[in-house]
Amino acid sequence: MDETVVAMDRISELPTFIIHHIMSYLSAKDVARTSVLSKKWNQLYVSFPILDFDQNYFFPGASRLDYGSFCVRKQNYSFSETVKKFMDFVDASLVRFCKLKFCIQKFRLFLTFLDVKGSAPIVDGWIRLAVENGVRELDFENITDENTVYTLPQAIFSANSVMNLRLVWCRLEQPFDSIMLRSLKKLTLERVCLDEQMVQKLATECPLLEDLCFSNCWGLKHLCVSKASKLKIMEIRSFSEEIEIVEISVPSLQQLTLLFYGARRPHVVEVARSPHLKKLDLISVYFADNEFNHLISKFPSLEDLFVTRCCLPGKIKISSNQLKNLLFHSCKYLKAIDVDAPNLLLFTYEFNPIPIISINVPCPWKVSFVCKGALNTHWYLKLKKFLGVSKQIESLKLSLYSSKVFYNLDELSECSPSLPLQVENLELHTNVPLLDYETLLDCVFWICHPRTLRVNVMFEEDHKFIAWLSDQLWIRDANCCNSHPIKCWRHYLNDLKTENFLLVNDQIFLDVDNLMDGWTTRTRGVSEFHLDWCVPVLDGKSWVHYIT
Repeated sequence: MDETVVAMDRISELPTFIIHHIMSYLSAKDVARTSVLSKKWNQLYVSFPILDFDQNYFFPGASRLDYGSFCVRKQNYSFSETVKKFMDFVDASLVRFCKLKFCIQKFRLFLTFLDVKGSAPIVDGWIRLAVENGVRELDFENITDENTVYTLPQAIFSANSVMNLRLVWCRLEQPFDSIMLRSLKKLTLERVCLDEQMVQKLATECPLLEDLCFSNCWGLKHLCVSKASKLKIMEIRSFSEEIEIVEISVPSLQQLTLLFYGARRPHVVEVARSPHLKKLDLISVYFADNEFNHLISKFPSLEDLFVTRCCLPGKIKISSNQLKNLLFHSCKYLKAIDVDAPNLLLFTYEFNPIPIISINVPCPWKVSFVCKGALNTHWYLKLKKFLGVSKQIESLKLSLYSSKVFYNLDELSECSPSLPLQVENLELHTNVPLLDYETLLDCVFWICHPRTLRVNVMFEEDHKFIAWLSDQLWIRDANCCNSHPIKCWRHYLNDLKTENFLLVNDQIFLDVDNLMDGWTTRTRGVSEFHLDWCVPVLDGKSWVHYIT
């Protein structure tokens, strides 16, 4: 028994800095629990340089109190008493640590109760103590409303040891003197009230700043960032309609994210030439005429381009030897694309219209399309023409919802006599009438022959389709389409294997023999059909097939 205790307590013999490093992976609650293990561990807890003060820890069962909850409960006596206990705890902990004359590695303060008039001086003192004790990472968050915004003390601008600064839901006012954030490398501002002069002052007077993020800040109409000589990563995320102009002139930039939500987006988004920019993420950005093509031409080193929910002109053109990853997602006005990127490693095209395409991208494609209108011959021809440009369709996702499926095999064969495309993975989501199941399957397999067909099961209608599909794939009719030079899929499907899964907690898959056996109204399931196709070849004027 004694030997066991000794063996278990060997961790206490480690150097203090190693134990503190181990403790840094624990939650604040678990760190506090270590203080009762022994006197040694109490000393380790007292000297632990990560000070994490979260008001939610003082309210059992609360994961995150919102401002509404605070308004309802602030007059409650027990609530007020708990708030007082929390403030006393922060006071005592800070004073006790600062007496040790150690530098604070991280200071995190999360509040939802702040009475700006009564408590602001106390919070000012906490931040001032952290700054005076060489804090390296400062994370301040105060959940409130825009009418009672806490203004950070001037001491925040003299935190010359801070390397990482995150401020949420507060106000930054112009400093009386120069900003002294000489060590700052990463600055994140979320729901912060500041003006244009404050933005430019932060950008120009933080000489080591490498990572800058604005998220839903207000008080700005013209957001301009320039003269930040070390800046490499920048994010602008706006959910309001205040910002009208965005200007960025940072030649050192390597990653840029622009996200704009709201009915009225910035009228002007101007980014100067950035020769080192490698990653560009555009979300809900409005482009008129040739603005998109002009913007992309400014980044000769661009490797990753992600375009999501952007308003693009009818046709876009991209030419780059450096581009490695290209994504278009939910750009509903996109009608034509011309891409010349011979070194592209992955092309992803999801939930956009089927475009007219001219593309030189010899790499795997990941493609998704949704059709909620007419599933007719014209739509299938457009899809096959688009996919036919690629020789490597890694994954194809089709979400097809229609009250009627129109399909004419003679017309399809005449307009596009080419063979079905080879696709690695096809994920099919469908909601069509039972009478159109066969027509739908014929259309899909006329376009492509997937090695794996995946069908998700979420509703009772999905089960009907799965049950029908499982039977249909085994049916062979050698005389079904003898008059056509290109036979239907039944002539080329050699064999198949089926796997059914139940999805538990969105993570764990349980293999089941029959998906119906474990079905309930809350069950999510997946059926996978692994298909072995024959490969047809042209013999004279007729297509024959052989098995590879």
